[in-house]
Amino acid sequence: MLRGSTAMKSMFIAQPIAVVRREDVPTRPPQEFTWQGRRYVVTRVEAMWHDAGFGALRYSPRWWQRRHRTYFQVTVESGELFEIYLERPRRQWFLYRQLIPED
Repeated sequence: MLRGSTAMKSMFIAQPIAVVRREDVPTRPPQEFTWQGRRYVVTRVEAMWHDAGFGALRYSPRWWQRRHRTYFQVTVESGELFEIYLERPRRQWFLYRQLIPED
């Protein structure tokens, strides 16, 4: 179920999460995350990509207005599929959305 390869619906979440990962390897993907008091253990990283775009800005964007995010599409122990990202300048993690296969 890689990004964009299967028909999916998504549930937009966009909430901060706590993430556990190996701090000695900065580019290492998350091992687990906690959202709304529930712990999710990552069993597989389906995809990873960087976003350095300008988002919705359409007028004369400047370099400091760029996004600096690293996204991960991950499968957790329960089989659920999520997209999470690291907002690099603030070092804050967010649960972006849950992806749900269409019936």
